Amino acid sequence: LGLAKRTKARILIASTSEVYGDPEVHPQPETYWGHVNPIGPRACYDEGKRVAETLAYAYNKQSGVDVRVARIFNTYGPRMHANDGRVVSNFVIQALEGK
Repeated sequence: LGLAKRTKARILIASTSEVYGDPEVHPQPETYWGHVNPIGPRACYDEGKRVAETLAYAYNKQSGVDVRVARIFNTYGPRMHANDGRVVSNFVIQALEGK
């Protein structure tokens, strides 16, 4: 962030839907703050994403650095396991099986 301030660069924070935790609202509008368990098994990941966004926006307010956040949802990649239970991998497997 300091380098971005010195060079007047824009910062992109790659976040995820995990900032919402286990949402009680579907779909989640940008104004939704989430429903996160701070002591659950995935708490470090959820809270890590939340604090990254928080620190970036705080730096924006303090130093004027241009900050953008992209919350990436439902992606698929070559290292995903077919049986991981995610919507995207289930969809891909069902399509390959002709279902």
